[in-house]
Amino acid sequence: MFPEMLDISSQLILKWDRMGPDHDVDVADDFTRLAFDTIGLCAFSYRFNEFYLEKTHPFATQMAEVLIESGQRSSRTWIENNLRWWSNQHTQENIQAMWGLCDKLVADRKAHPQPDNKDLLNTMLT
Repeated sequence: MFPEMLDISSQLILKWDRMGPDHDVDVADDFTRLAFDTIGLCAFSYRFNEFYLEKTHPFATQMAEVLIESGQRSSRTWIENNLRWWSNQHTQENIQAMWGLCDKLVADRKAHPQPDNKDLLNTMLT
């Protein structure tokens, strides 16, 4: 996994280099992209290709929205959480979409085993 992780880090450095010295670097955004790409790679050998996209991958956006809503739910009263049906519905849609990608990755791996792969998914499947 290390060479692939190094490749993702190199993509980030190349992005900064392409932008030039006068470009403001959004460190929080870039490191979030780096984290998602690294997690996808180590867990599923899946590349989100965050440094080749203008917007973040939908999975990253969905995960961020679910985490933000979960944090907000913890500070609201139970009645307020129950009345916020629109945010509950949106959260469930995000969760279903994330599960959909994960289900697709697992099904693809089962259909095309990679016995020499050292990612987390291969470890769980074998």
